[in-house]
Amino acid sequence: MFKKMIASISVCLAVVAFMPFSAMAVSRYEVLQIGDRDEWVEALQEKLHETDYLKCNPTGYFGTDTQNAVVQFQADHGGLAVDGKAGPETRKALLGANYTEIDSSREVNGSSQQTESASTSPASGATALNPGDKGSDVSDLQQRLKDREYYEYPSITGYYGPVTTEAVEKFQRTNNLAVTGVMDAESLSLLKSDGAKYYTMYPGDSGDDIKTMQDRLSELGYFDAASTGYFGSITTSAVKSFQDANGLSVDGVVGKDTRRVLYSNDVKKGSGSGSSESASSESSSSSGTGNSDVDRMIEIAHTQIGKPYSYGSSGPNSYDCSGFVYYCLKNSGVAASRLSSAGYSGVSRWDTITNVNSLQTGDLVYFKSDKSSSVSHIGIYLGGGSMIHSAPSSNGVAVSSMSSGYYARNFLGAKRVF
Repeated sequence: MFKKMIASISVCLAVVAFMPFSAMAVSRYEVLQIGDRDEWVEALQEKLHETDYLKCNPTGYFGTDTQNAVVQFQADHGGLAVDGKAGPETRKALLGANYTEIDSSREVNGSSQQTESASTSPASGATALNPGDKGSDVSDLQQRLKDREYYEYPSITGYYGPVTTEAVEKFQRTNNLAVTGVMDAESLSLLKSDGAKYYTMYPGDSGDDIKTMQDRLSELGYFDAASTGYFGSITTSAVKSFQDANGLSVDGVVGKDTRRVLYSNDVKKGSGSGSSESASSESSSSSGTGNSDVDRMIEIAHTQIGKPYSYGSSGPNSYDCSGFVYYCLKNSGVAASRLSSAGYSGVSRWDTITNVNSLQTGDLVYFKSDKSSSVSHIGIYLGGGSMIHSAPSSNGVAVSSMSSGYYARNFLGAKRVF
């Protein structure tokens, strides 16, 4: 009897030893997450700081800065759950050969043995998804939203965060559903059907995207009122004027074709665009006016350090990467449209630089991600292997090194504005 018991225990231990880690529960002490404070967190922060994901100095406290850095690291490294928590798999990927298991005696909020599931993803085939969810169902949601042009973030993260919530809200608004930001069963069913509309802005709509559209129309000389974020009669008239001038169907609705032309570099301006002033600024910037223009742009860029990252924003209180570049160009006298990072990389009137060793201060440097060859990020070169930019990993506008790590391996080229 005793021998049989020993044999049974041995078999169980062997099975456990060869089970994949993901099949086992993860103890709470093995997971570093927001609110934690100890030497394990500090070691995590040191590596995140070394790899340019965390901009602030390590403190030993896992706050929102650290959470955002972990999310960005997970999004950049395929196979990791993008949840902002540093469990064993995330720590192994980050620490590499320096990875060590966390001691089971580690205290977590007064307890050393709280447990959580290794995955909190919604079940496959979920009928509803909510902010905070993660996993393959969220990845599928993001891809479907991207196919209909609601989700504009460069990568599919599998995490239902603010960008996904905004995309869901725009989908619901366009398709006459209750705008909640929650992908309920009705919204999800419509999105998966052939009846789902492409992202469209209609008269009567309101939101940050409407204000961005008004700003763009104003820049092009079609809209001469204050940008309010409400799509009213004045905005409708401006849209129709824009469509007529650019050979589009004149319906006053900003759909797929109108948005494509509106935010492109090849667009016809309206009579109120101040074309003579723009032409003058463009001419001066193209001819290379010397270091004073570059110095002015770099000075303006530095005054924005610390401003938070916000997808789709172009200042003055927050920025995404291309919005930050646009703000700096515009306020240093360069006639430039509000384009995406890929859009700026394709401006033909600016010289293209492909060798990182040929960069000059003021060049617009652009990058791909680890999992794509498309341009997905842009910044301003400062010299000495550094750039100033706005990114989630830096919590907004900050100076980062391009000499090693993520930006070194993903550098694609630069545009010389001056």
